[in-house]
Amino acid sequence: MNLLKKTGAAGLCLILASHIALAQFRDAGSKIRGEAMAGHEVRTYQRHAQDRSEILYYHSQSQKPIPKEQSDELVTGIRKDLKASDAALAKLKAEHPRDAEVLKQIAIIEKHHAAAHAACSTAEDECLKEHGEQAMIGECCSNMWHELEAAQSETAKLLKMLKIEKLEPPKKVEPKPKTKP
Repeated sequence: MNLLKKTGAAGLCLILASHIALAQFRDAGSKIRGEAMAGHEVRTYQRHAQDRSEILYYHSQSQKPIPKEQSDELVTGIRKDLKASDAALAKLKAEHPRDAEVLKQIAIIEKHHAAAHAACSTAEDECLKEHGEQAMIGECCSNMWHELEAAQSETAKLLKMLKIEKLEPPKKVEPKPKTKP
């Protein structure tokens, strides 16, 4: 009887250990496949574009006009970030083609992105002019900032809907000691 209890306890421990190991393996697998990043790219690129639109807005509000090269660089960066955010959103859309609620939420985000693209185009047109209208650039950037703020809010709802949790901060990597040859 004592042997049966020991064998049963050992078997139970083995089963629990295998479940823990499998859970760790499954979690690591999702990270390796990139599922842990799903959705976070959308939000990251939205924030980058919003930050750049804020910089351009405040430059347009100053007394000294922004150099044309710098404004071109900011607008190009905004456009690049918006396109990257759209691409990440398209990946999410492709991963959930039959989920009506997810598709509805993505459509709302896409509407905000379209408005941000339109504001970016207007700002780009003004920046291309020799002496772009500072007030117009400021208005475009303000509209863009608020559209991206709304898009981020809707993206947070989407991530919650998809049960995508906030990413952990990166682990600090300790420098390896140098070895002498």
